Amino acid sequence: MAAGLTSVSCGVFVRSMTDPKEEVLSMAKPDKTGQLTVQQENAIDLLVQGRSDREAAEAVGVARQTVTTWRNSNAEFVAELNRRRQEVWGSQVEQLKHLVARAVQVLAEDLDDVEDKALRQRAAVHILRAVGLYGANLAPAGATDSEAIKLEWAKEQHMKNTERMLYAS
Repeated sequence: MAAGLTSVSCGVFVRSMTDPKEEVLSMAKPDKTGQLTVQQENAIDLLVQGRSDREAAEAVGVARQTVTTWRNSNAEFVAELNRRRQEVWGSQVEQLKHLVARAVQVLAEDLDDVEDKALRQRAAVHILRAVGLYGANLAPAGATDSEAIKLEWAKEQHMKNTERMLYAS
């Protein structure tokens, strides 16, 4: 096992604290440096893996409420948790993108199946849902009066200008 790592359960490893006194101090005082404690880093690792607050708390040796407080009241903790979740999400999205072509091919094959009409209908519904057309109102919409259109465009431009001013300050 690598130095500084402790086995918890189910093959999960967390960083170990170097000094037991450090653990007590890190639980008692909020971190003023903006850096996360080893316990917080470990809790984030576990939360990203899908563990509950209770499971993460037990693994890092704090109360469940401590982990909940970190998640709800510690901006540095929340930012790091979000950053790591986005990393995981990004890698999962890339894997899904590689499966899209195969999934579309399966649906195309199912759509061509002349033996099973129910399968063809399910395939058609999946395709329509995937492109956002299933159950959608496809009736043409929009104003037919040019003055109404100009007014709508002016409102949209005003909203954009207002947003720019708000974010510029």
